[in-house]
Amino acid sequence: TTYSSQIGAEFMHIPDFDQRSWLYQRLENAGGRFARSAAEKTRILERLTAAEGLERYLHTKYVGQKRFSLEGGDALIPLLDNVIQRAGKDGVKDIVIGMAHRGRLNVLVNTLGKNPRTLFDEFEGKFEHHDDDRAHTGDVKYHMGFSADLATPGGAVHLALAFNPSHLEIVNPVVAGSVRSRQHRRRDTERKAVLPVLLHGDAAFAGQGVNMELFQMSQARGFAVGGTVHVVINNQVGFTTSERQDSRSTLYCTDVAKMVGAPVLHVNADDPEAVVFCAELAYDFRQQFGKDVVIDLVCYRRHGHNEADEPAATQPLMYQVIRKHKTPRELYTAQLVSEGVITADDAKAIVDRYRDKLDAGEVTVELADAKPSDYELTIDWDPYLAGRLSDTLDTTVSVDTLKALATKITTVPDTVSLHARVAKIYDDRRKMAAGEIAGDWGFAENLAYATLLDA
Repeated sequence: TTYSSQIGAEFMHIPDFDQRSWLYQRLENAGGRFARSAAEKTRILERLTAAEGLERYLHTKYVGQKRFSLEGGDALIPLLDNVIQRAGKDGVKDIVIGMAHRGRLNVLVNTLGKNPRTLFDEFEGKFEHHDDDRAHTGDVKYHMGFSADLATPGGAVHLALAFNPSHLEIVNPVVAGSVRSRQHRRRDTERKAVLPVLLHGDAAFAGQGVNMELFQMSQARGFAVGGTVHVVINNQVGFTTSERQDSRSTLYCTDVAKMVGAPVLHVNADDPEAVVFCAELAYDFRQQFGKDVVIDLVCYRRHGHNEADEPAATQPLMYQVIRKHKTPRELYTAQLVSEGVITADDAKAIVDRYRDKLDAGEVTVELADAKPSDYELTIDWDPYLAGRLSDTLDTTVSVDTLKALATKITTVPDTVSLHARVAKIYDDRRKMAAGEIAGDWGFAENLAYATLLDA
């Protein structure tokens, strides 16, 4: 049952014996059975209920509006919940998430704790500075980022979801850079206190070259972040392409991860307990070995590419099956009722409580009561958020300040012996600073950086 039930594990391509042995032991000790307490099972159901509940609420209230629903991949929400809670208990201080549009609204509300009332306002065209047309960009709600401090058994964990355009995977190196800088600021040389989590679509993961580039950088000294937890929301359709031979040349969309010896865990998204087990395994592997790991969340897309599309026009047979298929929450509810963990009335009460929170515009996750103990290591954006985008700001820098900074950035310590070519660059830049020769782009760029660091 270890390798023939709900999880398909690929790790024989990993060259390191210790890593393979570690995975063998964890998988075979479980033996395809994922023991959970009643409280843990109830929490999983609550997270599944939240995932389904938000989508149904939006589907009913904002008919036909695009939201790029998570439905079918609902298990992503308990997966992320497990990673966050486990990481917090383990002492992780920051988690930086990058993702495209699929399921983003659900993650914003049910993982990061964005107030649902704010999301509803965005659906209704209301913005923070509604009286000033120039104060917001008009960007769509499924590009928006967010940050919050979540409560975990180990204290507050700061979560940040990076803003993202519709260019799918382009956010991934942005997240990696953010994580690397946070680790540097924390002096986190072991790279265990800041965790990157990247969510991908199946077609984009296999098809976008930026993923291969990031994998190639993942263990390089100047760019390593101690491993990334990747989750592929594999709904088996890339826009309207569902046949493997039309979308890629590999058996699995995750095969690109094998180039760096990353283990891949294929898991049935209709089995949330197996999904949560994979979340635990992936997080622990990353922390143990400092390497990337991939969860292939094999699911489906209940609606079209967006809610205005008719998927049966391009995948008629697939959607005959999907429309008859019970939701992950319904399947798991039936399982827990049959096990005697809850009653049908208990399950209905969970649904009703979540809906009541949405009606009241209440946050649906547990936020931290206090800031993290090392809050001084985080960035306070309040001074930058107080104004409006349309405000005119004075960004000039005095000539005296520029001259002083130019002197600093062109001064070389006496203990350093420069190569002749490097010495000429510094000599030329000192002349540029004195106005003896025209400044070039490199000098101007370094001077601009100096003004930012001096601010």
